[in-house]
Amino acid sequence: MKVLVTGSEGMIGAGVMQVLQDDGNKVVGFDIVNGQDILKPDQLQNAIQGCDAVVHLAASLGFAEDTANDIMTVNLLGTWHVLTAAAKAKVKRVVFFSSVDALGIFKGERKPDYLPLDDRHLCYPATPYAISKRLGEEMCRFWTDSTGIPTICLRPPGVFDAATYDFIISNRNANPDFEWNPFWEYGAFLDLRDAAEAAKCALSCSFSGHVTLLLCADDISSASRTSREMAQSLHPDVEWRGGKEYEQQPYKALINTHRAKEVLNWIPRYKWRP
Repeated sequence: MKVLVTGSEGMIGAGVMQVLQDDGNKVVGFDIVNGQDILKPDQLQNAIQGCDAVVHLAASLGFAEDTANDIMTVNLLGTWHVLTAAAKAKVKRVVFFSSVDALGIFKGERKPDYLPLDDRHLCYPATPYAISKRLGEEMCRFWTDSTGIPTICLRPPGVFDAATYDFIISNRNANPDFEWNPFWEYGAFLDLRDAAEAAKCALSCSFSGHVTLLLCADDISSASRTSREMAQSLHPDVEWRGGKEYEQQPYKALINTHRAKEVLNWIPRYKWRP
């Protein structure tokens, strides 16, 4: 399979490139650091020639220096250019990396309706980045409806590589409250290797149509408190829907990824705890 990967020089993009290459695929990288811009349709048309699929990661991440207009332009118009090029190239599938931010309940934006979270949770995006990701998912849905080309939208939380683990452990040693202050992200994380594997599975699974899937490691990244303890402490008034599995697995993730595992035939291998 020949795959175009946009955002190929980023942390996740580079991981996806490596996993796909190791699996015997021919991979075409496309990244702004190499002068390749998703806002330039001609560049995309040239890069995608002969490709069977696309993994779309290129995006404005909503950093402080990014204006709302910049975020919307890159994340929406850029995604439209990717989808337009994919349609012209008649690819077989597009995998779009969205974000848990599309829910609008991460980074302290809003309390969740209930815990644990799942794919049925309503979305309340409020920031430019969150709105752009949610609208990008909808763009994929309508595009699939009109072209018949499947789109799989993946919603990972924070993706951790070795440096991220070291950073968190170091800061937690200095400040035990580091895991939830100034805001709590439900202990959610995804190892870079599992994120890349999810992309590979999304390209090869038998799914057709459009789907949006939450991704997460199978446990939380808390220092000591269990999942239920963290939920009770930080969101005591939020409805708890967890079952007995949280007694049997006290550090079980607060994001239910059953649907992703089922659709992608994917199992995250890496946890916070051995």
